[in-house]
Amino acid sequence: MTILYIETNFLMAIAKGQDSQAETLLSTPPHSVRILIPNICYIEAISVFKIEKQAKLSFEKEMNSKIREARRDLTSNHAQSFCGHLEQAIIENQSLLNYIQSRLDNVIEREISKARSIYLDSDGLQDICKSILTEPETLLIRNDIMDNLILQCILNHANSHYGEEKAFISSNSKDFGTTEVRESLDNTGIRYFRMAQHFLDWFNSRSST
Repeated sequence: MTILYIETNFLMAIAKGQDSQAETLLSTPPHSVRILIPNICYIEAISVFKIEKQAKLSFEKEMNSKIREARRDLTSNHAQSFCGHLEQAIIENQSLLNYIQSRLDNVIEREISKARSIYLDSDGLQDICKSILTEPETLLIRNDIMDNLILQCILNHANSHYGEEKAFISSNSKDFGTTEVRESLDNTGIRYFRMAQHFLDWFNSRSST
């Protein structure tokens, strides 16, 4: 059995259509793979979506402003054409937002049914909160409390499953792919992969030997 840890970016990659193999892995994981996710990732995914939604709505507001401005030009065909393109862009922007929201709802529902949630105990939570306030330089991931909570949750679980084969997928290599974090993952027997396809390539090659 292989324990596969995933995090928030795995959910968002599926919702935004950025990793087709992540979708496949979630829908039909290999029988010998057990998918685990820190429970706080669900909350973070919703928070990330809300931030992106606000950005798209702000973009829509800006486009509406440009449309009103262009409509004042009563002589230029270019201005009217410009309005038409912006109006279509607003429709597409709204459709994309609705699509991502629907996909995120779907992936969270499937993830809850197919993956097991893991939790950070109260001691671990207290330690990280204390470090954020008093010794932020000691944290493995700088300036991101959520990623530190996710990482510690995974490391704690991995330490309690010594000897089992473990892997971790995260496209967030800026935080989870640093030398310090990679070393902490290695020390608990976790192989790091940036994409679902990289994990599947390794898993299938290992299984065939």
